[in-house]
Amino acid sequence: MSGRWTLDKGVNDLRPFPRCGRFVTVAVPLSLTALTAAWLFLGATPARTVVLWCSLVLLAASLTIWSVAVLRDGDRSRSDTYQWAVRTASVSPGRGEGAVPRRLSGTRWLTVRYGGTVVTAFTLVALWVTLAAADARGTGTSAVLAQEGAVIERRPIVKIENQEAGSGPRSSATADYTVLLPSSAGEGGVPVTFQADTNRRQGIGSELFVASVRERPELGAIGDDRLAEVERQLAGRAVEFDSMLVIGPFWGLATLAALIGWWLTESIRRPARTVTPDWHSLRVVVAGTKEHTEPPPPGSPEAADEKKRRENTRRFRCLVLEGCGQEVPLRSEMGLEAAGEALSGAHGWLLWHPLKKRGRDMLAELVGDDGWQLPGAVPVQVVERITAEGLTEPAHPDPERRVRMLDLGAGWLVTASVPGVVGCAVAFGCLSTLLLVPEDGAWRWWTALAGVLATAVGFTVQAMGRIGDCDRNNDAAASSQPAA
Repeated sequence: MSGRWTLDKGVNDLRPFPRCGRFVTVAVPLSLTALTAAWLFLGATPARTVVLWCSLVLLAASLTIWSVAVLRDGDRSRSDTYQWAVRTASVSPGRGEGAVPRRLSGTRWLTVRYGGTVVTAFTLVALWVTLAAADARGTGTSAVLAQEGAVIERRPIVKIENQEAGSGPRSSATADYTVLLPSSAGEGGVPVTFQADTNRRQGIGSELFVASVRERPELGAIGDDRLAEVERQLAGRAVEFDSMLVIGPFWGLATLAALIGWWLTESIRRPARTVTPDWHSLRVVVAGTKEHTEPPPPGSPEAADEKKRRENTRRFRCLVLEGCGQEVPLRSEMGLEAAGEALSGAHGWLLWHPLKKRGRDMLAELVGDDGWQLPGAVPVQVVERITAEGLTEPAHPDPERRVRMLDLGAGWLVTASVPGVVGCAVAFGCLSTLLLVPEDGAWRWWTALAGVLATAVGFTVQAMGRIGDCDRNNDAAASSQPAA
């Protein structure tokens, strides 16, 4: 399915997929976030059950939508989907070529998709670790004791069996501990045995926090040397307290830091805006792509010496716009080679407001004569140079001019192939098993590892297949050229 297809067929084939992609974009990060939070912080409550099944249904629906898209029209190249996006955005109504629109669209769905990708990546890591570290001690005896109103008391150990511990006296240990509980008849104590993973090696006579139902020793008991761990088991929470203190903050802080960094530096995030005469405009044509090198401005602290100049010199791939004899680099969130192929030769206006800066870039909009709008950013130095040379002109917006946001990534669903979808399906099966089977043990870590590897292998096979297709296409193109 790697062959080229006509744009008319592409528009008809891929029209349903942007809305499906938006559903998946929202459903997957929300489901994964809800599952991770529920398994870390909620006990065995109806709320956790509702979160579990609703999240699994959403994930299964997303996987089904993705599978149908791939089986129907999958393995498309990014160049194919970009050309389809340009063709789709170009059919929006306009009022002649060369008009500047008064109203520019916001980047709501583009921002949601990129933000959702960041959340999904970090949340998946936290969820796999959470499910691998979960144990079953919040079920069985713990659930019965919680239902019967167990109380927690300190009780001495009278017997220790099957102890596994490190060599140090302060090492953690796993063992079967026996304590005495009051009998229902009030005569003596009834021995009750339970297994516990304690922070310290215990001995006969050492005291543990033990949860039991008074005068009902037949229901059993649970215990630990940490009160929080006994409370966790009674509440039915799946992850040990110490693990929760590591996974929860790491997940929250890492995700928040990534989102803040992306939010502050990302070049496409912006609301809908109205173009006024104080905006600047430049008539341009898309000339392809190149690598742009931008040294720090002369006289700035970053250019004080050669070392600082090298450290603060930016190099990035970008679209090249030509206007009034100048080359203008435009950065945006896209695959540049595919975007250059899809947009090369397009004419339009480059618009920006002189006060809308983000770091070393000026937020800009490329508005094509065909009716599409591409958000991006232009280096401030370039903007200042072309403004100083008097190449720009005030914008003269036309109230009747309408443009549509050019979402080059809208067809992302069909850029995958069958191996990638199969890998994700295997990962979903592993995830469901870890969620629905409460038994603990080493198998949980192996299942989580299998889910991660299945996804990685699926997308690796997909990437290798695309490399092979590119090589074969290049060989075919070379062989079709006439000999010199």
